[in-house]
Amino acid sequence: MIALECLTAQARRELAMLSYPAAPWVDARTAPDGTTALDCAVIGAGQFGLAVTASLMRERITRVACFDAAPEGREGPWVTFARMQILRTPKYLTGPDIGLPALSFRAWWEAQHGAGAWDALFRIPRTAWMDYLVWYRRTLDLPVRNGWKLVALEPVDATLLRLGFETDDGRREIFARNVVLAMGASGAGRTELPAVMQDLPEGRALHANDCFDPAILKGQRVAVLGAGASAFDVAIAALENGAATASISVRRPTMPLSNPRRWMENAGYLAHYMHLPDAVKWATMSHLLAIGQPPPRPTWERAHALPGFSVITDFPWDCLRWTGTEIEITSGAKRMAVDRVVAGTGMRVAMAEIPALAGIAQHAAMWRDRFTPPPGQENPRLGGAPYLALDGSFQERVPGAAPWLSRIASGMAGAGLTLGPVATSNSGMKFVLPRVVEGVRQRLFLDQQAADWARLMADTHREIESDAA
Repeated sequence: MIALECLTAQARRELAMLSYPAAPWVDARTAPDGTTALDCAVIGAGQFGLAVTASLMRERITRVACFDAAPEGREGPWVTFARMQILRTPKYLTGPDIGLPALSFRAWWEAQHGAGAWDALFRIPRTAWMDYLVWYRRTLDLPVRNGWKLVALEPVDATLLRLGFETDDGRREIFARNVVLAMGASGAGRTELPAVMQDLPEGRALHANDCFDPAILKGQRVAVLGAGASAFDVAIAALENGAATASISVRRPTMPLSNPRRWMENAGYLAHYMHLPDAVKWATMSHLLAIGQPPPRPTWERAHALPGFSVITDFPWDCLRWTGTEIEITSGAKRMAVDRVVAGTGMRVAMAEIPALAGIAQHAAMWRDRFTPPPGQENPRLGGAPYLALDGSFQERVPGAAPWLSRIASGMAGAGLTLGPVATSNSGMKFVLPRVVEGVRQRLFLDQQAADWARLMADTHREIESDAA
């Protein structure tokens, strides 16, 4: 498409026009195996990982590589387990564009569909966002390695890390001076079926974050536990693929209806939540957890327009029993019979259970180590969130015990308590991304301060050679 080719050329030209300062400046470091260590390894080639990689290269930090376990074009949730038709965030968001208009989603969309189509667009189609990210990666020629799964991360010393990967060609080892964990909502945790669902026959209990074809639900009665967007997405997908019924089971007495996160999407809150006192951060996140989060209005309306859809409040699942032909759900005196159940209960942050992150969890400070909540605001979930620096880097639980932690920054679940409720989503990228990049750049600069001083003093750096001067 000619217009898209022109946009690609324009994006590259804009990048070149704003390339100051262009001088290379980062000293290389030789790794223990004789290779040159990466200045930064970015783990995850989704929206945040690609933008971090692009931003680092723009700062002339050129020994960078981005790694993702998924095949090219299937990074992140967009064409795997995500099922919404449109993104939940406003279409006007920016962040991946790193300040270049031609790299924005809007420019990409208008190049293919025209300015009028942008005006008519309500929100960004989910699969279009994946297509945009693929174009973005190719336009910037980003150094992404697909099929590389991080399985080990450990320090060599205070300023160098060893990363182990599983690849199609076997185990590989890479050394890096900094690491950005850009693995999104699922990077620091795992899906887990609630205990009440775990004794059902195989295949009868699913999780909303599982990759499965909703066509398997055709003709079935489906019950979904959870009141959030992913629960509604599964119910919609089930009904649109021929399910007989799909019911949302809400444990709360009433359905959550408010979503202050949309109000938070302003320049003040997104940029400076991270500067709030710890007590205010804790109270804010406690409040958000207490009130819950409903699905976006378009999702709510779409679900209620489908025959066979229902929401049942005050219906926690006390017991699930397989009768041999159906699943019987018991909640107090209430009963329901269905063919399949789905947990729309989100992710559980569990860094200690992920081999590559276990060393971080062992030494990193968590919020429970740094903050004691007031009576009534105790929350083990929040207490287990990492207590990050403002550039997203981990901090030591015991000072001096693991100085290498400051070399690792988080763009994963759990970062929201420190950096903002939408820190790891595309809503907050515009403000969180520059801080992460600044942290990497600052560490690299300070690493070589002695060498830079020697270079400063070893040369006169004469600008005018005239004898008359």
